[in-house]
Amino acid sequence: MKLKVETTGVITGFTAIGASSDMNVTVDDNTVPADFITNFSDDGRWIYKDNQIVKNPDYVVPDTPKPVPTAEQQLVMKQAADITQMKQMTMLQAGQIATLSKGSAK
Repeated sequence: MKLKVETTGVITGFTAIGASSDMNVTVDDNTVPADFITNFSDDGRWIYKDNQIVKNPDYVVPDTPKPVPTAEQQLVMKQAADITQMKQMTMLQAGQIATLSKGSAK
């Protein structure tokens, strides 16, 4: 297996088959941790230290930012709220008109 290792020791890429020009370290496949490939991420969770791939003891799971609606989504939500309000007003007015119509029919 070939690894791309930064000067800090953080592993930012790997290839198990083939070659890539930016891979700068070669390791024996038998020394690769069992969960390295399935849990690989280039965010600093794995480091290359003392000729071995190890989990970074200083790694902290980054906070995932809460999704924020885009300007278009916010506009659509505002329009949907406006339409709902207009429907409620229309129903209220229809009820008032019906009440007035009953009163004038007498």
